[in-house]
Amino acid sequence: MTNEQSDLSAPLIAAVVVGFFPEVDVLQALLNKLHTQVQQLYLVDNGGCDALDLNALPGCQHIKLDKNYGLGYALNKGFEAAHNNGASYVATFDQDSAPPGNLIETLLAQHLLLKNNQINCAAIGPSFFDRRETKKVYFPFYKEGAEGIQTILPPNHVDNTKIVEVDVLITSGMLIKTDAWLDTLRYDDGMFVDYTDTEWCFRARDKGYRLFGSTEAQMGHALSDAPPVRLFKLNFFHYSALRRYYYFRNTLLICKKPYVSAAWKKRLLTGLALRFVVSLFYENKRWSQFTMMCKGIWAGLHNKNGAYSR
Repeated sequence: MTNEQSDLSAPLIAAVVVGFFPEVDVLQALLNKLHTQVQQLYLVDNGGCDALDLNALPGCQHIKLDKNYGLGYALNKGFEAAHNNGASYVATFDQDSAPPGNLIETLLAQHLLLKNNQINCAAIGPSFFDRRETKKVYFPFYKEGAEGIQTILPPNHVDNTKIVEVDVLITSGMLIKTDAWLDTLRYDDGMFVDYTDTEWCFRARDKGYRLFGSTEAQMGHALSDAPPVRLFKLNFFHYSALRRYYYFRNTLLICKKPYVSAAWKKRLLTGLALRFVVSLFYENKRWSQFTMMCKGIWAGLHNKNGAYSR
């Protein structure tokens, strides 16, 4: 990584990685890959990243927080640093992603193509598959249509285009135009973790921005503690009981937002009900899962946000 650009007219790209007690080898590999793809690299440390060898990554800025303030707060800190150093685009990453070597180049080229076509794009994200599964199974993109929320599987996209307009993207690999973040689109740190990215996407679209998924850029990722269970055309992720709390609370919080459509509210609430039942069959420690899901529902109904407190 270098802060000198061979083409002074090219936009300056930053990457922000949020770490929280990571698998050290996985996070180190992620930073190593990003180090050669961007001009600025930031590791925002929510805790537990001290074992990383950051000396091997000259120029990587380690933003160490005094405690875990959640994903949204950490992303905002990274964006502030990137913006202050002149970044035009910021790529955001969870700690367990496995990007290919051309990810940023591909997403930036697609951003610039949309810009040249006068399309007000806030962010583009890659196609995802679970990096732990032997068979590459893609996670779908979602787009609201006349018949509700439609799923688009990247390899089977009917138009065979390299990008497709979507409603939501996930944090990892999302390349965001810094001007969009400055346009009152800071992340909501009250969400703390789950749906931080989804809420941002709904708000961005409500302000007139458009979002796109790339079928050309593909990335392995671990979206939960273990590969998902797939039932009823939904992906059921393995989470700790605490993550269940945030998931259930934040689903209810996001469904109260005026910029979330009725179709999306219906899908989210239907999925929540299914996940409540299914989680009691395939998760371990079912009583703690049940307890935390109920606490999350109570907190969501009573508009509680921020970190979980007993």
